[in-house]
Amino acid sequence: MRLVTYDRRGHRRLGAILGGEVVDLPDVVGHPAFPTTLETLVASSGGTVMDAARAALEREDEVKRAVVGQARVLTPLFPTSLLTPDAPGVERRIVGPEQDVPWPDGAAWLDYEPKVAAVLGRETTQASIDEIRPSIFGYTLVSDWAAHEASGDPITTAEGLSLAIGPCVVTADELDPQAMVVQVKVDGQEIAKGNLNGAAESLFGLISEASRFAVLERGDAFALGPFGHADLDPSRRLWPGAEVELAAEGIGTLRNRLARRGNIAERS
Repeated sequence: MRLVTYDRRGHRRLGAILGGEVVDLPDVVGHPAFPTTLETLVASSGGTVMDAARAALEREDEVKRAVVGQARVLTPLFPTSLLTPDAPGVERRIVGPEQDVPWPDGAAWLDYEPKVAAVLGRETTQASIDEIRPSIFGYTLVSDWAAHEASGDPITTAEGLSLAIGPCVVTADELDPQAMVVQVKVDGQEIAKGNLNGAAESLFGLISEASRFAVLERGDAFALGPFGHADLDPSRRLWPGAEVELAAEGIGTLRNRLARRGNIAERS
């Protein structure tokens, strides 16, 4: 399933993408106890709940009645925590698809690292790499930025520097991350493309390592970049107004524009 969150009269609401349209998943299932947000679905993602969702999406008549016209897609979920190897435990503002990313104070330019994130659907502890796969609920995309002063020195504070997540979460049964092809465009020009392959194994290893030191919760997410760090590569420097597109087969495209200096984006 490709799961999204959309704006329903000012509230976050769980949807699924079918045939390019957003379908209200709780309405299709039709049970009052079914989760209404992606966060609560992940938190209760046992077999019965997910089986009910899959079965409901096969009922064409109910699906047609639950199509959401002109749905405004939001950040698919706010993870319980989002961990990356380069910034473990740092709280970051999160923006969603098509949202402007606020320019951080004091930054002369940004460099960019595309990432793929795995969202856990089970409590996990002391897990080997081979035991990680069954614990993963699904995958999504993350656009990450690092701020630099005019001298090139990094700005160490993450305050005001956002992460973008989206456009959807694809359940693990429908996506093999090792076969995923990731593409990055800036202002319409391709700057990177490649198969996730070995990075997927590194992602599983990151989660396994974290599970040795703490109990990982449902809704925790771990993100890793397939192309490595920019390492001050001038071709990956970004300026205010740049449009960044991160696309992956099976997930879709996460598109964001870097706001002009002084602009502020709000959390959806």
